[in-house]
Amino acid sequence: MNKIIAVLFFSVFSLLSNAQEFTGEMLFKYAQEHSPKLQNSNLEVVVSEEKIKEIRSSGLPKINGELSFQNFINVPTTVVPANALNPNLASEELVGLSFGTPYNANYNLRVSQLIFSFNYIYAIKAARNYSELARLSNLQKKENLLEELKLKLGQIILIQKQQDLLKQNIKEVGALKTKTNSLIDAGVVEPTSINDIIIIELDLQNSIKLLESNEKIAFLSLKSEIGYPLDSNITLVKNFEKSSTAILDNANLNPANNLAVQMGNQNVILNDLGLKASKSEGYPSLSGFFNQQHTAMRNSFNFLDSSKDWFPATLWGINVTVPIYNSGEGRAKNKQKELALKKAKNELIDIENQIRSLYEMLKSNYNNALLNLSSQEIKVKLFDNVYSNEEKKLNYGASNSLTLSQRKMQLLKSKQELLQKQYELYKAEVHLSIHTNTLKL
Repeated sequence: MNKIIAVLFFSVFSLLSNAQEFTGEMLFKYAQEHSPKLQNSNLEVVVSEEKIKEIRSSGLPKINGELSFQNFINVPTTVVPANALNPNLASEELVGLSFGTPYNANYNLRVSQLIFSFNYIYAIKAARNYSELARLSNLQKKENLLEELKLKLGQIILIQKQQDLLKQNIKEVGALKTKTNSLIDAGVVEPTSINDIIIIELDLQNSIKLLESNEKIAFLSLKSEIGYPLDSNITLVKNFEKSSTAILDNANLNPANNLAVQMGNQNVILNDLGLKASKSEGYPSLSGFFNQQHTAMRNSFNFLDSSKDWFPATLWGINVTVPIYNSGEGRAKNKQKELALKKAKNELIDIENQIRSLYEMLKSNYNNALLNLSSQEIKVKLFDNVYSNEEKKLNYGASNSLTLSQRKMQLLKSKQELLQKQYELYKAEVHLSIHTNTLKL
């Protein structure tokens, strides 16, 4: 019984989930959890954080152990004058002496520690800024995806509204065809009058088929973008989403808050640190070490015999590395870094100028979209009145099907243009809202 209840509950929950209408924000929220692109982008941030740990650990103590064994098949021989051992022998006579033992083994423990290095300090700073750059890049990708998803949603809504408009017109054309046939039977209009209406009906049916094909492609593209199962249905909102009036009224551009500008700033900082790190290669560095070693030399392989001696050697020391001359290599590297820094600063100025120009363009597009929509709404009303009057004339035989068909196509075209103007306003709102309100997660 409990299993049956659980199955029913799951079925109802699934139906409710499938019936849920996704808005642009909901699509983005789903994409954050399922989109492969965003998952990889998040991993890049994690990788950058691990890079900081890697560079930081390079300046921490290092402990290494080593165990070695050597078997001299032929013990090395050193030649000395024979009279060094026996004064009675001639001075030019030489004697070979073997030094060492056939079996040697040693183990040692070495501890090293970087004490001071400018290069290490700049590397740590650069790694932190690289991590910040990765974070900003991740945020920019999410912002771009949010914008793209809202535009894809708007495109699907436009296609569906166009389909609804065409289906409504097919019904109206069907009613007009019935009325025309009645007028033909009554002898009010000629029999050929029906031909123009049939042609309109065929064109509308073909347009619907084309829109249905476009709708399938648009849905597949949207599902793929957010990581939604391609073989599952997804329900979207039916109308264009309106941005908050407060957001649009207070849409002000602050280049410092723009992600592209922030990334440009980070690029300048990284290049500056790169120049400092390159220059620091000519500065001294300081490191220390400690080494403990034990060595055994045997004539036979008996290293496991605890009664035999292992001879220790313990030492510690300080290393100071002072670069003296590198044949101009350092100067050439520094010059390259200086030029890279100058280039990054120029790119930042260019980005700021582009952002300001973009903002002015987005405001202009939004205002133009509002104006165009208002004008198109007036046109639709005018064409609707013209068509209604022409339809009344047809009833009294004062018009013909050709003229009425032309008026119908004018009205249909004006309504299609109205949908397009609504979509253009929606796009302008999306662009303006996204680019003047930095995404915060």
